[in-house]
Amino acid sequence: MANRKVLICDTVDVASLALSEDFEVDYLPKITPEELLEKVANYDAVVVRSRTKIDSNVIERAVRLKLIARPGTGLDNIDLRAANAKGIEVVNSPEALVEAVAEQVVGLMLALARKTPSADASTRSGRWEKERFVGVELRGRTIGIAGMGRIGRRVGEIAKVLGMSVLGYDIIEIGRDVLASIGCTMVDLDTLFSSSDFVTLHVPLSPETRHLVDSRRLSLMKKGSFLINTSRGEVIEEYALVEALTAGTIGGAALDVFETEPPSPEILTAPNLIATPHIGGQTAEAQRMAISVTGSKITQFFQRHG
Repeated sequence: MANRKVLICDTVDVASLALSEDFEVDYLPKITPEELLEKVANYDAVVVRSRTKIDSNVIERAVRLKLIARPGTGLDNIDLRAANAKGIEVVNSPEALVEAVAEQVVGLMLALARKTPSADASTRSGRWEKERFVGVELRGRTIGIAGMGRIGRRVGEIAKVLGMSVLGYDIIEIGRDVLASIGCTMVDLDTLFSSSDFVTLHVPLSPETRHLVDSRRLSLMKKGSFLINTSRGEVIEEYALVEALTAGTIGGAALDVFETEPPSPEILTAPNLIATPHIGGQTAEAQRMAISVTGSKITQFFQRHG
């Protein structure tokens, strides 16, 4: 295999990629869009995370590019149509983040159910308000999982162990054996929102899923129910969510992703909201695996294609 040039555009543990001497690696984690346009023509592969956008202009300039690799999940910062039209393969490593994100979802559910952030803030301020912080148990509640991919299924497995009933929704057919293993009943999306005590979102960002959760869907939710989003921020219409939280239409929400990141001050002022800085996949184990899996896929790609 001839030497291949790889451009790494975002912060990555280069050593964990474990690329051999067959690869010449340039690590430019602060590269600007203008610099990327100037340099991309020199590379066979590009590695990005969420910061760098690979749009049609970049792909047009990428005359020798064969592969775009993104450690982790989500490909909405890459123009897949333009890449496909030019014969450029795109790979990521969503399998590496499954456990981390699923555990984050369960942690956020527990924090919402037991009002943990508010109880912590109250106690630190010198108050002792046991009566104020009466929560609910997960056992016996219904979780609705919108998106039954790897992460959604793992959340369902954990929810079943916790004694929850599991509803699921997806645009693709899920195997009966998978559904049986987690006791999941598939329903339409409106039924999922109206029947669940906790709704968790695990859908990719697309024109069809942008603002999938709008004022109408929020109005379907049970009073006192909770919404969790660790997928993509644009899936929720944030203005409508602020209104629902302010009016008490739903009991609370936990967001790890936002329409704009960092989020706008308006969403952060909403009551009964837990906000975390896109850390669903931020465990030491998941990050190591995401990088190593990506490195393996880069190596395997060029072994196949010479």
